[in-house]
Amino acid sequence: MAARLGLPLAPVLPVRLCPLRDPLYALLMGYKESPVAEARGRFAPLVRDLLRSFLVAHGPCVAAAAGGLIDHVLAVPSTARPDGPPLATLEGLAAAVSVALPSACWAPGLLRRSRSPEPPATFGHMRPDARAFEVAPAGGRAGTVTLRGTRALLLDDTYVSGARAQSAAAALRLAGVAAVAIVPAGRVLRPERSAAHDAFLQAHRAPPGPGADPLQRCARCVQVAAPTE
Repeated sequence: MAARLGLPLAPVLPVRLCPLRDPLYALLMGYKESPVAEARGRFAPLVRDLLRSFLVAHGPCVAAAAGGLIDHVLAVPSTARPDGPPLATLEGLAAAVSVALPSACWAPGLLRRSRSPEPPATFGHMRPDARAFEVAPAGGRAGTVTLRGTRALLLDDTYVSGARAQSAAAALRLAGVAAVAIVPAGRVLRPERSAAHDAFLQAHRAPPGPGADPLQRCARCVQVAAPTE
């Protein structure tokens, strides 16, 4: 993927691992896809609180992954939704970000799907392309804030192939952002189809037992010291 993008991949710090059959997957799909408005309204605060708890607990980890304090926070843009990504309008998320990352500004309109005819129409969720997204000339805070040398955090609900999130990170880097970190609420795994996913899930599950906190240790907390950029 890095070779296709022409840039190093952005570090990913998932809030939780998310097998397809896990209730978390149903939650992350339900808050935006459920045909029942009441269900969407019930699920959305849970998604917000999941991200907020992680950012409060692991703000320093996110900053370490990005090489410094975060300046801009935004949701990974949608490839198909005309109203943009559901996270961008999730009630209370902007306030949660300001509490967890006081150095950062909430900039949901910073990126948009590229309007150039050049990017392939199939990039979507499976094919990474650094041209898939672009900085909106007057969207969000892009028109009033210099991006060069800043650091950005991309929030997402699910991380599957990573193509969309990494394409968004690449677009920010091409616009002058020095470093980007990605925090998805759920890193989707398919242990029933992939032996590698099954082994990874078994090795990284939170230890069982009363009082075990799945947010206590994040990917940054347990990783071997190595450069991320």
